Amino acid sequence: MHRLIRKIFRLLCLLMIAALLYSVWLRDVVPPTWHASLDPISFGIISVFTVWVALWLYRIRFRYRDLTMEKVDDMDGFEFERFIAYVLKRNGFRHVKVTQESGDQGVDIIATKDKVKYGVQCKRYNGFVGNHAVQEVWSGKEYYQLDDAIVLTNSEFSDSAQELAGELGVTLIDRDRLRKMIKRLPG
Repeated sequence: MHRLIRKIFRLLCLLMIAALLYSVWLRDVVPPTWHASLDPISFGIISVFTVWVALWLYRIRFRYRDLTMEKVDDMDGFEFERFIAYVLKRNGFRHVKVTQESGDQGVDIIATKDKVKYGVQCKRYNGFVGNHAVQEVWSGKEYYQLDDAIVLTNSEFSDSAQELAGELGVTLIDRDRLRKMIKRLPG
């Protein structure tokens, strides 16, 4: 679906360039009898392009507007990963990339902040997140040769996960810290 949308957008960009070229330079060159059909076509293309870009910017900027933690709890795993990637971008991380859904070696998102490359393991849980998530992101950190590792959840961490994370130097972001990060989203 995303490929089709990208292809349509590329075609629309090319048509937009052609419409602008016609409007700015070629209108004086073409025969006046063509103006009756080319003027509305170019206006339509420019209008459609403008509306498309405006809707796309609105969706990117306000996609998670007025989001509650209850809605976060209802997300599926992959949707949660994409949401966390967006939250990381809005919290100063750059080069944020969601890894593949399966076989990601314990790292769901790779992101950079202050020249430090992080591997992030996202866990959308209803109960306590245990040691396994810390172990996964630690091994993924080594696999991808990253500088630091983070486990981020909409829930809480078990005592043993907190202890292991402290030993390995893995950063844990629980529900309260995630809520604070979400507050930085545009609303």
